[in-house]
Amino acid sequence: MSTPEKKDIVRDFLEDVKRTMTRNDVPYDTWVMVPRAKNLLCLTQLGMTLNDVYTIVLSLSVNNYSEGPTTDPMEKGECWVFGTIVDKSEIYIKLKLATISVIKKVRIISFHVAERILIYPWQQKEESNGDQGGKV
Repeated sequence: MSTPEKKDIVRDFLEDVKRTMTRNDVPYDTWVMVPRAKNLLCLTQLGMTLNDVYTIVLSLSVNNYSEGPTTDPMEKGECWVFGTIVDKSEIYIKLKLATISVIKKVRIISFHVAERILIYPWQQKEESNGDQGGKV
């Protein structure tokens, strides 16, 4: 698949994530951060709230894309990896759009300090100096 086509697929995925997370016409939560120890530790260390996580995910763009889709080893579906900078720390963000029956929900599987350097194939050179954003 060519890079422009892949970029469109990533953009479509992010639009679907954002559309799902911001729905207010449904009587259920539209997103969840998996309460893994390293996710919760990251929030504590950076003084963040779930509202900060929500805002950061909604601010992601194709420039934040790192890899995916990959098969979720735990359950049916695909995972996508993004990254951003919060308080000079690179944050690894793994997202999944889960469908339960006909209900869509965004699962933030990972939201923690990156354990390896992330590669951003479409990030502009001036953004690669660590200035991708700040604490929300």
